[in-house]
Amino acid sequence: MKKIRFLTIFTYFLFTIITVRLFYLQIIERNYYLEKLSSKNNKIVLEDVSLRGRIYDKNNNLLVDNQLIMTIIYKKEDNIILKDEIKLAYDISKKIELDYHKLTNSYLKDFYLLEHEDIILNRLTDKEKEEYQKRLISNNEYYNLKKSKITNSDLDIYNDSDKKAIYLYYLMNNGYSYMEKIIKENATMEEFMYFSENNDNLHGFNTKYLYGRKYLYGDTFKSILGKVGNIPSENKDYYLAHGYMINDKVGLSNIELVYEDYLKSSKATYLIKNNEKILVKEPDKGKDLKLTIDINLQKMVDNILEEEVRKAKKSYSSKYYNHSYVLISDTYGSILAMSGKEYLNGQIVDVAINNITDTVTAGSVVKGASMLVGYSEGAIKIGEVMLDECIKIKGTPKKCSIYNMGRINDINALAYSSNVYQFKTAIRVGKGKYRYNETLKIDDKAFDIYRDYFKRFGLGDKTGIELLNESMGYKGNNRSPGLLLNFAIGQYDTYTNIQLNQYISTIARGVRYKMHLLDEIMDSNHQTILKIEPEVLNEIGIKDEYLKRVREGLKAVINYGSGKRYTNLKAAGKTGTSESFIDSNHDGKIDKETISTNFVLYYPTINPKVAISINSPDISVPSSNYRYPINQEVIKKITNNIEKFIS
Repeated sequence: MKKIRFLTIFTYFLFTIITVRLFYLQIIERNYYLEKLSSKNNKIVLEDVSLRGRIYDKNNNLLVDNQLIMTIIYKKEDNIILKDEIKLAYDISKKIELDYHKLTNSYLKDFYLLEHEDIILNRLTDKEKEEYQKRLISNNEYYNLKKSKITNSDLDIYNDSDKKAIYLYYLMNNGYSYMEKIIKENATMEEFMYFSENNDNLHGFNTKYLYGRKYLYGDTFKSILGKVGNIPSENKDYYLAHGYMINDKVGLSNIELVYEDYLKSSKATYLIKNNEKILVKEPDKGKDLKLTIDINLQKMVDNILEEEVRKAKKSYSSKYYNHSYVLISDTYGSILAMSGKEYLNGQIVDVAINNITDTVTAGSVVKGASMLVGYSEGAIKIGEVMLDECIKIKGTPKKCSIYNMGRINDINALAYSSNVYQFKTAIRVGKGKYRYNETLKIDDKAFDIYRDYFKRFGLGDKTGIELLNESMGYKGNNRSPGLLLNFAIGQYDTYTNIQLNQYISTIARGVRYKMHLLDEIMDSNHQTILKIEPEVLNEIGIKDEYLKRVREGLKAVINYGSGKRYTNLKAAGKTGTSESFIDSNHDGKIDKETISTNFVLYYPTINPKVAISINSPDISVPSSNYRYPINQEVIKKITNNIEKFIS
């Protein structure tokens, strides 16, 4: 009897607990669990509207904007089966032009495996199947194993029409199943109209206007602005890890790539609920950029350089010449124009980026820095006179200036570009004793001394420019005495045109400023978020009296020296001619000696506002007494019009 009573009480107590718990779950916590259930069936989806930030020049001229482009898209229908989707790809591929040559061999194998997995399974060994069944290899490893069994002859069953359909199928399935896939941007009007008018019968295919980039000045400066496109396959993991989706558009080169984090737009956030897309968060447009470039100056320089490159290429002795570079800055590191033009198969192509990637033997333009080494190391004194005569080191050819200049002081050594003045200075810096046709011994630490000073001006060092792949130039390893003499006249190490520009700006200003293209970052209301101020990279640590003396020498170059025909402005600058070497028949061997020319200038001489550098490699050959004066002609035309671009 007691047991029955106990069981009755226990059963009553148990049902009471269950009733209370059910009441709690079904009544009190009902909304909570309904939300959890709903969240299991709902998806949060991010969509990129690709409304990237715009790009302006320094004067607020719009360079890069967004424009609507006609796009064909695809969104997988619910419950569509593999066989039907493949058939759909074949049908639709007949209605659209696609560059199916982008189809990779790897994806072709993926498609073959979809259709012929039974054939491939028969090629697996018992051991391979057993390893997979025992989970000794992962699903991914097993899949790649099956792909490895597909031969090129297997893929020969696919003709061009098949490959076009297969590429379309790849585009239809590249990404999450619930996402809209971009099939073709910049569709033709006929394609756009067909897919618009027939979308009800195209099982997921439709049209949409998306944003693409519009370049308001055509090809002017376009190569430096960069490109926008699909995420490169080799960088897919990086972008996916940073919140991008596989179909997002990203900056691929130069400004668009470097400032991707600012230019990219935030994504619109949608809730997918009961197959409906509900906007949760509006997208934000990318930040706008204002560059240091003056687009009208850039256009002028491009036009001048293109015209002169054509003339130079048509001139006598220009067999190996085909390109020149020009860079203009404000002497505080802001780049105002960057131009490069190459003559290729009768056409002029843009190679502006080569200002930072291509290196050249600079020649006499570096003599301002060499003179400062001599002063600072106590090798020469201000106003010192030397005899310009050929130098002869035992076992080597004579080393001379362009002509024997007789007794010459430091100012005229720069004005007339005396090599011998620099040779004798370098010998002193290297603590050597020169005697005609005898062995010359120097302290090879002199190479380090020269390179240390040169680096203070940016020669042989990165300039700070934000673009990728900047070259530091070539640094010679041989430290023979004759090469030190060559170094002092710019005939050993190599430098980029942007380094030459930073070098002459540093002489003009007395400090080295970081080179840059970005001026401001702005919000969508054109309000400044970040302003880039001039940034000093280093003090040069040279006495003002020495800098002033070199500046006087560089003014003499323009007033009456080797640069007197370059400009009518009261400027300071330096010419440079160098021996260079090329692979003339592209067999991997340097086999031809050429002549390259360079020129640097700053203006005005008091409170300089602009620095200009120009580089024309391989303009002529040593056997010719004539070379087209392209540097002179370009600089003359630029400086005749430069006043209206500087304030």
